[in-house]
Parts: sequence; C-alpha cells; structure tokens
Amino acid sequence: MNANNNNELVKILIVDDDEDCRLMIIEAIREAGVQNEIYEVSSGEEALDFVYRRGKYKNAPRPGLIYLDIDMPGMSGQEVLKILKSDPKYKDIPIVMMTGLVDEEEKREAAKNGANSYTIKPSDPLEFMKTVIEATNYWIYIHQHHKPEEE
Repeated sequence: MNANNNNELVKILIVDDDEDCRLMIIEAIREAGVQNEIYEVSSGEEALDFVYRRGKYKNAPRPGLIYLDIDMPGMSGQEVLKILKSDPKYKDIPIVMMTGLVDEEEKREAAKNGANSYTIKPSDPLEFMKTVIEATNYWIYIHQHHKPEEE
C-alpha cells in the first residue's frame, strides 16, 4: 500500500522473540496485499538498536509501524514502549502491543505507557491473522491521511 500524501511506504518493524509469531505476522500482512518493507528483530534491545540506528542497524529505516511483543526475555516490550514514547523524535510511531496472555494490569500499563493499540494473540492462527490485517490496514490508512506535524 502506498502512502498517497507523502509518496513513501510505511516501514513495518516486528519485535517478538518467537520466530513463528513473527512469520505469522508477516504472512498476515502479505495476505492483506500490503507490500511495505517489513523488518524483524527478536528482542527489546534489538528493537531499540534498530529504531536508534545503532550497531548493525546503523542504516535501518525509520519504522512507521511497530508490532511489539510484551513478554520477551531481557528487555520487555513495556520497557521498549516506555523508552520510545518518551522520546520526542519517536513518540509518533504507532506501536501495537501484542501478548499471548489476558492480563488487565498489563493492558493498563501499556495504555499508560502510550501504546496505540493492544491485542491478545488469539490461539487460532486465522483469528490472529485477521487481527494483524485489521491493525496494519488501520495504521497504514492513518499514515496516508494524517501526516504528523513534527515532520
């Protein structure tokens, strides 16, 4: 999908320690016909290196949408969310928090930390794909029609 107003495709970053989950998200995005570039990392630390263009990610593009798993070894998704949403340069990037657990406290914390969306990873792969497709289409639409004022 092309961003009509700024002639660039939204770059999508998937952050999840579970490779199967990352592959399902990519498959869902492709099923929806979205041809945007997709990048994937497997930890919170790697996500920050990617966004801040550190180390092997020094030439990484700025993501326009991040899918962020909450429960990862090392730095949690909540910690990554807090850091990115407190940084004026990156706080406008939509972040979809994902978790396999139903936890109201975790959901409240994600909202408090600035998550743009929060989704439970359904155990049914088709339902999960549908959830990813809806979120991706929504955030790409927002990117196409509402250019951030800071840019």
